[in-house]
Amino acid sequence: MVPFKLILELILSTLLSLGRMFTAYVLSLIIAVVTGVAMAKNKYIESILLPILDILQSIPILGFFPAVLAIFITILGPVTGGEISSIFLIVTSQVWNMIFGVYSSIKSLDPSIDQLISVYKLPLIYRLLYIYIPASRSSLAANSIISWAGGWFFLTSAEVISMGRIEYRLKGLGSFIISAFENRDTVAYTIGLLTLFTIILVSYLIIWNPFTMRYTGVKTLLGFMRIYGVIEKAFARIWSLIIEKLIMAYSVIRGKIIVIQLYFLIPLILLYLYHTKLTLMTNNLYSEITKYGVEFLWALPLTLIRVYSTVIVGLVLSILLAYISHTRFKLGVLIVMLGEILSSIPAMMWWPILLPILRGFPYGVMMFVYLQGSLWYTFFNILLFGVSSLKENILELSKIYGIRGRYYLLRVFIPSLLPSILAGGLSASGGAWNASIAAEYFQVGGFIVDMGGVGSLLYKQTLAGDILGVLLTSFLMSLVIIFINKTVWARVLKKISGYYVIE
Repeated sequence: MVPFKLILELILSTLLSLGRMFTAYVLSLIIAVVTGVAMAKNKYIESILLPILDILQSIPILGFFPAVLAIFITILGPVTGGEISSIFLIVTSQVWNMIFGVYSSIKSLDPSIDQLISVYKLPLIYRLLYIYIPASRSSLAANSIISWAGGWFFLTSAEVISMGRIEYRLKGLGSFIISAFENRDTVAYTIGLLTLFTIILVSYLIIWNPFTMRYTGVKTLLGFMRIYGVIEKAFARIWSLIIEKLIMAYSVIRGKIIVIQLYFLIPLILLYLYHTKLTLMTNNLYSEITKYGVEFLWALPLTLIRVYSTVIVGLVLSILLAYISHTRFKLGVLIVMLGEILSSIPAMMWWPILLPILRGFPYGVMMFVYLQGSLWYTFFNILLFGVSSLKENILELSKIYGIRGRYYLLRVFIPSLLPSILAGGLSASGGAWNASIAAEYFQVGGFIVDMGGVGSLLYKQTLAGDILGVLLTSFLMSLVIIFINKTVWARVLKKISGYYVIE
Protein backbone atom coordinates (compact mmCIF):
# COMPACT_ATOMS: atom_id res chain seq x y z
CA MET A 1 0.00 0.00 0.00
CA VAL A 2 1.30 3.47 -0.92
CA PRO A 3 1.95 5.63 2.20
CA PHE A 4 -0.47 8.56 2.58
CA LYS A 5 2.46 10.96 3.16
CA LEU A 6 3.99 9.92 -0.16
CA ILE A 7 0.68 10.55 -1.98
CA LEU A 8 0.41 14.04 -0.45
CA GLU A 9 4.00 14.82 -1.46
CA LEU A 10 3.31 13.59 -5.00
CA ILE A 11 0.14 15.71 -5.29
CA LEU A 12 1.96 18.82 -4.04
CA SER A 13 4.91 18.16 -6.38
CA THR A 14 2.58 17.69 -9.34
CA LEU A 15 0.66 20.89 -8.61
CA LEU A 16 3.89 22.87 -8.25
CA SER A 17 5.26 21.57 -11.56
CA LEU A 18 1.97 22.27 -13.35
CA GLY A 19 1.93 25.76 -11.83
CA ARG A 20 5.43 26.45 -13.16
CA MET A 21 4.56 25.05 -16.58
CA PHE A 22 1.40 27.14 -17.00
CA THR A 23 3.05 30.27 -15.58
CA ALA A 24 5.96 29.82 -17.99
CA TYR A 25 3.53 29.27 -20.88
CA VAL A 26 1.57 32.44 -20.10
CA LEU A 27 4.80 34.45 -19.85
CA SER A 28 6.02 32.89 -23.11
CA LEU A 29 2.71 33.84 -24.72
CA ILE A 30 3.00 37.47 -23.61
CA ILE A 31 6.65 37.71 -24.67
CA ALA A 32 5.85 36.05 -28.02
CA VAL A 33 3.01 38.44 -28.83
CA VAL A 34 4.87 41.60 -27.81
CA THR A 35 8.16 40.62 -29.43
CA GLY A 36 6.65 39.06 -32.57
CA VAL A 37 4.40 42.06 -33.25
CA ALA A 38 7.20 44.56 -32.52
CA MET A 39 9.56 42.82 -34.95
CA ALA A 40 6.93 42.45 -37.65
CA LYS A 41 5.78 46.07 -37.55
CA ASN A 42 9.06 47.92 -36.90
CA LYS A 43 12.06 47.34 -39.18
CA TYR A 44 14.49 48.91 -36.69
CA ILE A 45 13.36 46.56 -33.88
CA GLU A 46 13.40 43.66 -36.35
CA SER A 47 17.03 44.37 -37.36
CA ILE A 48 18.10 44.41 -33.69
CA LEU A 49 16.07 41.54 -32.25
CA LEU A 50 16.37 38.92 -35.01
CA PRO A 51 20.13 38.35 -34.51
CA ILE A 52 19.67 38.47 -30.72
CA LEU A 53 16.93 35.84 -30.90
CA ASP A 54 19.12 33.69 -33.18
CA ILE A 55 21.72 33.62 -30.41
CA LEU A 56 19.32 33.22 -27.48
CA GLN A 57 17.39 30.30 -29.00
CA SER A 58 20.71 28.53 -29.67
CA ILE A 59 21.90 28.73 -26.04
CA PRO A 60 21.36 25.40 -24.22
CA ILE A 61 19.48 25.48 -20.93
CA LEU A 62 22.70 25.03 -18.90
CA GLY A 63 24.00 28.20 -20.54
CA PHE A 64 21.34 30.15 -18.60
CA PHE A 65 22.34 28.69 -15.21
CA PRO A 66 24.98 31.37 -14.44
CA ALA A 67 22.38 34.04 -15.22
CA VAL A 68 19.70 32.62 -12.91
CA LEU A 69 22.23 32.00 -10.12
CA ALA A 70 23.72 35.50 -10.42
CA ILE A 71 20.50 37.44 -10.93
CA PHE A 72 17.48 35.69 -9.44
CA ILE A 73 18.86 33.50 -6.66
CA THR A 74 21.64 35.84 -5.47
CA ILE A 75 19.36 38.90 -5.41
CA LEU A 76 16.02 37.36 -4.39
CA GLY A 77 17.20 34.42 -2.31
CA PRO A 78 16.87 30.65 -2.80
CA VAL A 79 13.10 30.43 -2.23
CA THR A 80 11.66 33.25 -4.36
CA GLY A 81 14.71 33.34 -6.62
CA GLY A 82 14.60 29.57 -7.09
CA GLU A 83 10.97 29.62 -8.22
CA ILE A 84 11.54 32.52 -10.61
CA SER A 85 14.66 30.80 -11.94
CA SER A 86 12.76 27.59 -12.63
CA ILE A 87 9.98 29.42 -14.47
CA PHE A 88 12.53 31.44 -16.44
CA LEU A 89 14.37 28.27 -17.52
CA ILE A 90 11.11 26.67 -18.67
CA VAL A 91 10.33 29.85 -20.63
CA THR A 92 13.65 29.50 -22.48
CA SER A 93 12.49 26.09 -23.72
CA GLN A 94 9.02 27.31 -24.79
CA VAL A 95 9.20 30.85 -26.09
CA TRP A 96 11.35 30.93 -29.25
CA ASN A 97 9.14 29.09 -31.73
CA MET A 98 6.12 31.01 -30.38
CA ILE A 99 7.86 34.34 -31.08
CA PHE A 100 8.66 33.34 -34.65
CA GLY A 101 5.12 32.00 -35.09
CA VAL A 102 3.60 35.38 -34.16
CA TYR A 103 6.24 37.20 -36.22
CA SER A 104 5.48 35.19 -39.38
CA SER A 105 1.70 35.56 -38.87
CA ILE A 106 1.85 39.35 -38.59
CA LYS A 107 4.31 39.58 -41.48
CA SER A 108 1.90 37.69 -43.72
CA LEU A 109 -1.09 39.97 -42.99
CA ASP A 110 -2.72 41.65 -45.98
CA PRO A 111 -1.13 45.11 -46.52
CA SER A 112 -4.63 46.60 -46.84
CA ILE A 113 -5.05 46.06 -43.08
CA ASP A 114 -2.21 48.52 -42.41
CA GLN A 115 -3.89 51.02 -44.71
CA LEU A 116 -7.16 50.73 -42.78
CA ILE A 117 -5.29 51.12 -39.48
CA SER A 118 -3.66 54.26 -40.83
CA VAL A 119 -6.93 55.71 -42.13
CA TYR A 120 -8.85 55.14 -38.90
CA LYS A 121 -5.81 55.89 -36.68
CA LEU A 122 -6.49 52.80 -34.56
CA PRO A 123 -4.62 52.98 -31.20
CA LEU A 124 -1.93 50.39 -30.44
CA ILE A 125 -3.92 48.59 -27.77
CA TYR A 126 -6.86 48.04 -30.17
CA ARG A 127 -4.54 46.85 -32.94
CA LEU A 128 -2.94 44.39 -30.53
CA LEU A 129 -6.15 43.02 -29.01
CA TYR A 130 -8.44 42.98 -32.04
CA ILE A 131 -6.08 42.45 -35.01
CA TYR A 132 -2.64 41.08 -34.14
CA ILE A 133 -3.57 38.55 -31.45
CA PRO A 134 -6.50 37.05 -33.43
CA ALA A 135 -4.26 36.93 -36.53
CA SER A 136 -1.64 35.00 -34.55
CA ARG A 137 -4.07 32.55 -32.98
CA SER A 138 -3.54 29.69 -35.45
CA SER A 139 0.27 29.93 -35.28
CA LEU A 140 0.15 30.06 -31.47
CA ALA A 141 -2.13 27.01 -31.44
CA ALA A 142 0.23 25.14 -33.76
CA ASN A 143 3.32 26.06 -31.73
CA SER A 144 1.76 25.46 -28.32
CA ILE A 145 1.96 21.68 -28.71
CA ILE A 146 5.71 21.89 -29.42
CA SER A 147 6.31 24.47 -26.67
CA TRP A 148 4.39 22.45 -24.08
CA ALA A 149 6.43 19.35 -24.93
CA GLY A 150 9.64 21.40 -24.79
CA GLY A 151 8.77 22.68 -21.31
CA TRP A 152 8.21 19.15 -19.98
CA PHE A 153 11.37 17.89 -21.69
CA PHE A 154 13.56 20.29 -19.67
CA LEU A 155 11.41 20.27 -16.51
CA THR A 156 13.92 18.31 -14.42
CA SER A 157 16.76 20.63 -15.42
CA ALA A 158 14.59 23.59 -14.38
CA GLU A 159 13.76 22.06 -10.98
CA VAL A 160 17.29 20.91 -10.12
CA ILE A 161 19.54 23.94 -10.63
CA SER A 162 23.19 23.21 -9.86
CA MET A 163 26.51 24.88 -10.52
CA GLY A 164 29.52 23.27 -8.89
CA ARG A 165 28.82 22.74 -5.19
CA ILE A 166 25.75 24.97 -5.33
CA GLU A 167 22.47 23.11 -5.88
CA TYR A 168 18.89 24.30 -5.57
CA ARG A 169 16.43 21.43 -5.78
CA LEU A 170 12.85 22.70 -5.95
CA LYS A 171 9.90 20.55 -4.98
CA GLY A 172 8.20 19.35 -8.13
CA LEU A 173 7.32 16.28 -10.14
CA GLY A 174 10.64 16.17 -12.00
CA SER A 175 12.76 16.43 -8.84
CA PHE A 176 10.40 13.98 -7.08
CA ILE A 177 11.06 11.27 -9.68
CA ILE A 178 14.83 11.86 -9.77
CA SER A 179 15.04 11.83 -5.94
CA ALA A 180 13.03 8.59 -5.84
CA PHE A 181 15.44 7.03 -8.33
CA GLU A 182 18.51 8.22 -6.39
CA ASN A 183 17.04 6.85 -3.14
CA ARG A 184 16.10 3.57 -4.88
CA ASP A 185 12.49 4.02 -3.78
CA THR A 186 10.79 1.83 -6.41
CA VAL A 187 7.24 2.65 -5.26
CA ALA A 188 7.75 6.43 -5.36
CA TYR A 189 9.61 6.21 -8.66
CA THR A 190 6.86 4.11 -10.30
CA ILE A 191 3.90 6.24 -9.15
CA GLY A 192 5.87 9.37 -10.03
CA LEU A 193 6.34 8.18 -13.61
CA LEU A 194 2.69 7.07 -13.90
CA THR A 195 1.56 10.47 -12.62
CA LEU A 196 3.82 12.21 -15.14
CA PHE A 197 2.39 10.18 -18.05
CA THR A 198 -1.18 10.79 -16.85
CA ILE A 199 -0.73 14.56 -16.47
CA ILE A 200 0.88 14.82 -19.90
CA LEU A 201 -1.89 12.77 -21.54
CA VAL A 202 -4.74 14.65 -19.85
CA SER A 203 -3.27 18.09 -20.63
CA TYR A 204 -3.11 17.22 -24.33
CA LEU A 205 -6.59 15.65 -24.45
CA ILE A 206 -8.48 18.49 -22.75
CA ILE A 207 -6.42 21.57 -23.72
CA TRP A 208 -3.73 21.47 -26.39
CA ASN A 209 -5.20 19.03 -28.90
CA PRO A 210 -8.68 20.63 -28.96
CA PHE A 211 -7.05 24.09 -29.07
CA THR A 212 -4.96 23.05 -32.08
CA MET A 213 -7.87 21.35 -33.85
CA ARG A 214 -10.14 24.36 -33.32
CA TYR A 215 -7.79 26.94 -34.80
CA THR A 216 -5.58 25.09 -37.29
CA GLY A 217 -7.88 22.57 -38.96
CA VAL A 218 -5.63 19.62 -38.00
CA LYS A 219 -7.68 16.42 -37.73
CA THR A 220 -5.16 13.76 -36.69
CA LEU A 221 -5.52 14.50 -32.97
CA LEU A 222 -7.49 13.06 -30.09
CA GLY A 223 -9.25 15.53 -27.83
CA PHE A 224 -12.26 16.03 -25.58
CA MET A 225 -13.92 18.97 -27.35
CA ARG A 226 -16.81 19.31 -24.86
CA ILE A 227 -14.49 19.66 -21.87
CA TYR A 228 -12.33 22.06 -23.85
CA GLY A 229 -15.46 24.04 -24.74
CA VAL A 230 -16.15 24.61 -21.03
CA ILE A 231 -12.53 25.64 -20.44
CA GLU A 232 -12.60 27.97 -23.44
CA LYS A 233 -15.81 29.67 -22.27
CA ALA A 234 -14.26 30.28 -18.84
CA PHE A 235 -11.11 31.62 -20.46
CA ALA A 236 -13.21 33.85 -22.78
CA ARG A 237 -14.82 35.51 -19.75
CA ILE A 238 -11.41 36.07 -18.16
CA TRP A 239 -10.04 37.38 -21.46
CA SER A 240 -12.94 39.86 -21.74
CA LEU A 241 -12.10 41.21 -18.28
CA ILE A 242 -8.41 41.43 -19.22
CA ILE A 243 -9.24 43.37 -22.40
CA GLU A 244 -11.45 45.75 -20.41
CA LYS A 245 -8.72 46.40 -17.83
CA LEU A 246 -6.01 46.76 -20.48
CA ILE A 247 -8.02 49.35 -22.39
CA MET A 248 -8.69 51.28 -19.16
CA ALA A 249 -5.00 51.14 -18.24
CA TYR A 250 -4.01 52.23 -21.74
CA SER A 251 -6.24 55.28 -21.54
CA VAL A 252 -4.46 56.28 -18.31
CA ILE A 253 -0.85 55.74 -19.42
CA ARG A 254 -1.31 56.29 -23.15
CA GLY A 255 1.91 57.23 -24.83
CA LYS A 256 4.03 56.06 -21.90
CA ILE A 257 4.06 52.30 -22.43
CA ILE A 258 7.52 50.84 -22.07
CA VAL A 259 7.96 47.10 -22.52
CA ILE A 260 11.01 45.70 -20.77
CA GLN A 261 11.95 42.09 -21.54
CA LEU A 262 14.28 40.76 -18.93
CA TYR A 263 15.95 38.10 -21.04
CA PHE A 264 17.33 40.77 -23.39
CA LEU A 265 19.02 42.47 -20.42
CA ILE A 266 20.52 39.30 -18.98
CA PRO A 267 23.78 39.35 -20.99
CA LEU A 268 24.43 42.96 -19.92
CA ILE A 269 23.55 42.34 -16.27
CA LEU A 270 25.62 39.17 -16.20
CA LEU A 271 28.59 40.95 -17.73
CA TYR A 272 28.28 43.69 -15.10
CA LEU A 273 28.00 41.25 -12.19
CA TYR A 274 31.14 39.41 -13.26
CA HIS A 275 33.06 42.48 -14.42
CA THR A 276 35.23 42.53 -11.31
CA LYS A 277 36.02 38.84 -11.55
CA LEU A 278 36.89 39.08 -15.23
CA THR A 279 39.04 42.16 -14.59
CA LEU A 280 41.08 40.24 -12.04
CA MET A 281 41.53 37.47 -14.59
CA THR A 282 42.70 39.80 -17.40
CA ASN A 283 46.28 38.53 -17.34
CA ASN A 284 45.18 34.94 -17.71
CA LEU A 285 42.02 35.55 -19.75
CA TYR A 286 43.61 34.96 -23.15
CA SER A 287 45.12 31.65 -22.09
CA GLU A 288 41.82 30.61 -20.48
CA ILE A 289 39.82 31.42 -23.61
CA THR A 290 42.35 29.55 -25.72
CA LYS A 291 42.09 26.52 -23.43
CA TYR A 292 38.29 26.49 -23.60
CA GLY A 293 38.38 27.02 -27.36
CA VAL A 294 40.70 24.04 -27.85
CA GLU A 295 38.50 21.85 -25.60
CA PHE A 296 35.42 22.90 -27.56
CA LEU A 297 37.01 22.20 -30.96
CA TRP A 298 38.22 18.82 -29.73
CA ALA A 299 34.72 17.86 -28.56
CA LEU A 300 32.84 19.42 -31.51
CA PRO A 301 33.22 16.68 -34.18
CA LEU A 302 31.63 14.01 -31.95
CA THR A 303 28.56 16.10 -31.21
CA LEU A 304 28.33 17.40 -34.77
CA ILE A 305 28.15 13.86 -36.18
CA ARG A 306 25.64 12.76 -33.54
CA VAL A 307 23.39 15.80 -34.00
CA TYR A 308 23.00 15.56 -37.76
CA SER A 309 22.84 11.76 -37.78
CA THR A 310 19.94 12.11 -35.36
CA VAL A 311 18.27 14.75 -37.55
CA ILE A 312 18.50 12.48 -40.62
CA VAL A 313 17.09 9.49 -38.71
CA GLY A 314 14.31 11.70 -37.31
CA LEU A 315 13.39 13.01 -40.76
CA VAL A 316 13.22 9.52 -42.29
CA LEU A 317 11.18 8.18 -39.37
CA SER A 318 8.81 11.18 -39.40
CA ILE A 319 8.21 10.88 -43.16
CA LEU A 320 7.42 7.17 -42.84
CA LEU A 321 5.07 7.77 -39.90
CA ALA A 322 3.46 10.64 -41.83
CA TYR A 323 2.85 8.35 -44.79
CA ILE A 324 1.26 5.74 -42.50
CA SER A 325 -0.84 8.46 -40.88
CA HIS A 326 -1.86 9.76 -44.31
CA THR A 327 -2.94 6.36 -45.64
CA ARG A 328 -4.39 4.94 -42.38
CA PHE A 329 -6.16 7.77 -40.55
CA LYS A 330 -7.15 5.94 -37.32
CA LEU A 331 -3.64 4.54 -36.89
CA GLY A 332 -2.28 8.03 -37.55
CA VAL A 333 -4.34 9.46 -34.67
CA LEU A 334 -2.83 6.89 -32.27
CA ILE A 335 0.69 7.57 -33.57
CA VAL A 336 0.32 11.32 -32.94
CA MET A 337 -1.08 10.75 -29.43
CA LEU A 338 1.81 8.43 -28.55
CA GLY A 339 4.23 11.01 -29.94
CA GLU A 340 2.75 13.74 -27.75
CA ILE A 341 3.28 11.65 -24.62
CA LEU A 342 6.82 10.54 -25.49
CA SER A 343 7.87 14.04 -26.56
CA SER A 344 6.97 15.45 -23.15
CA ILE A 345 8.97 13.03 -20.99
CA PRO A 346 11.78 15.04 -19.34
CA ALA A 347 15.22 14.36 -20.81
CA MET A 348 16.78 13.24 -17.54
CA MET A 349 14.06 10.61 -17.04
CA TRP A 350 15.21 8.49 -19.96
CA TRP A 351 18.48 7.38 -18.35
CA PRO A 352 16.71 5.85 -15.29
CA ILE A 353 13.95 4.37 -17.49
CA LEU A 354 16.51 2.74 -19.80
CA LEU A 355 18.93 1.79 -17.02
CA PRO A 356 18.55 -2.00 -17.54
CA ILE A 357 20.12 -1.75 -21.02
CA LEU A 358 22.41 1.18 -20.18
CA ARG A 359 25.39 -0.76 -18.85
CA GLY A 360 25.63 -3.00 -21.89
CA PHE A 361 24.78 -0.48 -24.60
CA PRO A 362 25.30 3.14 -23.41
CA TYR A 363 25.82 4.43 -26.97
CA GLY A 364 22.36 3.24 -27.99
CA VAL A 365 20.77 4.92 -24.96
CA MET A 366 22.68 8.12 -25.74
CA MET A 367 21.39 8.18 -29.33
CA PHE A 368 17.86 7.46 -28.08
CA VAL A 369 18.04 10.51 -25.79
CA TYR A 370 19.38 12.53 -28.73
CA LEU A 371 16.44 11.35 -30.84
CA GLN A 372 14.02 12.11 -28.03
CA GLY A 373 15.23 15.72 -27.97
CA SER A 374 15.01 16.31 -31.72
CA LEU A 375 12.55 13.89 -33.36
CA TRP A 376 9.41 15.68 -32.24
CA TYR A 377 10.16 18.87 -34.14
CA THR A 378 10.07 16.95 -37.43
CA PHE A 379 7.29 14.69 -36.15
CA PHE A 380 4.85 17.53 -35.35
CA ASN A 381 5.79 19.69 -38.31
CA ILE A 382 5.31 16.85 -40.79
CA LEU A 383 2.55 14.68 -39.27
CA LEU A 384 0.34 17.50 -38.02
CA PHE A 385 0.89 20.56 -40.14
CA GLY A 386 2.51 19.11 -43.26
CA VAL A 387 0.00 16.31 -43.87
CA SER A 388 -2.98 18.55 -43.03
CA SER A 389 -1.82 21.12 -45.62
CA LEU A 390 -1.72 18.64 -48.53
CA LYS A 391 -3.84 20.02 -51.36
CA GLU A 392 -7.01 18.10 -52.12
CA ASN A 393 -6.69 18.63 -55.88
CA ILE A 394 -3.24 17.00 -55.91
CA LEU A 395 -4.58 14.01 -53.95
CA GLU A 396 -7.59 13.67 -56.26
CA LEU A 397 -5.40 13.79 -59.38
CA SER A 398 -3.17 11.09 -57.88
CA LYS A 399 -6.22 8.86 -57.38
CA ILE A 400 -7.58 9.54 -60.86
CA TYR A 401 -4.28 8.61 -62.54
CA GLY A 402 -3.67 5.65 -60.24
CA ILE A 403 -0.48 7.02 -58.69
CA ARG A 404 0.16 5.00 -55.55
CA GLY A 405 2.76 3.08 -53.60
CA ARG A 406 6.44 3.93 -53.85
CA TYR A 407 5.98 6.24 -56.86
CA TYR A 408 3.30 8.25 -55.01
CA LEU A 409 5.55 8.47 -51.91
CA LEU A 410 8.62 9.70 -53.80
CA ARG A 411 6.99 11.83 -56.54
CA VAL A 412 3.94 13.34 -54.85
CA PHE A 413 3.86 12.88 -51.07
CA ILE A 414 7.45 13.86 -50.11
CA PRO A 415 7.73 16.82 -52.56
CA SER A 416 4.43 18.18 -51.24
CA LEU A 417 5.79 18.05 -47.68
CA LEU A 418 9.23 19.54 -48.40
CA PRO A 419 8.56 22.94 -46.75
CA SER A 420 7.42 21.18 -43.55
CA ILE A 421 10.28 18.67 -43.79
CA LEU A 422 12.90 21.42 -44.04
CA ALA A 423 11.30 23.59 -41.34
CA GLY A 424 11.10 20.57 -39.03
CA GLY A 425 14.69 19.60 -39.79
CA LEU A 426 15.93 23.07 -38.93
CA SER A 427 14.12 23.04 -35.57
CA ALA A 428 15.20 19.44 -34.93
CA SER A 429 18.87 20.32 -35.33
CA GLY A 430 18.53 22.94 -32.58
CA GLY A 431 16.69 20.42 -30.41
CA ALA A 432 19.46 17.84 -30.93
CA TRP A 433 22.16 20.36 -29.93
CA ASN A 434 20.27 21.10 -26.71
CA ALA A 435 19.63 17.40 -26.09
CA SER A 436 23.39 16.72 -26.26
CA ILE A 437 23.66 17.96 -22.66
CA ALA A 438 21.32 15.24 -21.38
CA ALA A 439 22.48 12.62 -23.91
CA GLU A 440 26.26 12.75 -23.54
CA TYR A 441 26.62 12.89 -19.74
CA PHE A 442 24.57 11.38 -16.95
CA GLN A 443 25.33 11.14 -13.24
CA VAL A 444 23.24 9.74 -10.40
CA GLY A 445 25.11 9.13 -7.17
CA GLY A 446 28.29 7.25 -8.05
CA PHE A 447 26.99 6.06 -11.42
CA ILE A 448 28.43 8.15 -14.29
CA VAL A 449 28.05 7.86 -18.05
CA ASP A 450 30.39 10.11 -20.06
CA MET A 451 30.19 9.78 -23.84
CA GLY A 452 32.34 12.82 -24.67
CA GLY A 453 31.31 15.71 -26.92
CA VAL A 454 30.23 19.32 -26.41
CA GLY A 455 27.20 18.37 -24.29
CA SER A 456 29.41 16.35 -21.97
CA LEU A 457 31.95 19.18 -21.79
CA LEU A 458 29.26 21.72 -20.91
CA TYR A 459 27.70 19.46 -18.29
CA LYS A 460 31.05 18.81 -16.59
CA GLN A 461 31.84 22.53 -16.55
CA THR A 462 28.48 23.09 -14.85
CA LEU A 463 29.19 20.39 -12.25
CA ALA A 464 32.60 21.96 -11.58
CA GLY A 465 31.08 25.42 -11.14
CA ASP A 466 33.18 26.75 -14.03
CA ILE A 467 31.07 29.80 -14.93
CA LEU A 468 33.47 31.18 -17.52
CA GLY A 469 33.70 27.76 -19.17
CA VAL A 470 29.91 27.39 -19.32
CA LEU A 471 29.47 30.86 -20.83
CA LEU A 472 32.23 30.45 -23.43
CA THR A 473 31.22 26.90 -24.41
CA SER A 474 27.56 27.94 -24.72
CA PHE A 475 28.57 30.95 -26.83
CA LEU A 476 30.79 28.89 -29.13
CA MET A 477 28.05 26.29 -29.46
CA SER A 478 25.59 29.04 -30.44
CA LEU A 479 28.00 30.39 -33.06
CA VAL A 480 28.34 26.95 -34.65
CA ILE A 481 24.55 26.48 -34.73
CA ILE A 482 23.95 29.93 -36.24
CA PHE A 483 26.72 29.41 -38.82
CA ILE A 484 25.22 26.09 -39.97
CA ASN A 485 21.68 27.53 -39.99
CA LYS A 486 22.71 30.53 -42.10
CA THR A 487 25.02 28.73 -44.51
CA VAL A 488 23.19 25.41 -44.98
CA TRP A 489 19.58 25.43 -43.78
CA ALA A 490 18.72 28.95 -44.95
CA ARG A 491 20.03 28.27 -48.46
CA VAL A 492 18.22 24.96 -48.75
CA LEU A 493 14.95 26.49 -47.49
CA LYS A 494 15.26 29.35 -49.97
CA LYS A 495 15.89 26.96 -52.84
CA ILE A 496 13.04 24.66 -51.87
CA SER A 497 10.56 27.54 -51.50
CA GLY A 498 11.28 28.52 -55.09
CA TYR A 499 10.56 25.09 -56.56
CA TYR A 500 7.95 23.41 -54.39
CA VAL A 501 4.97 25.72 -54.07
CA ILE A 502 1.59 24.10 -54.69
CA GLU A 503 -1.38 26.34 -55.43
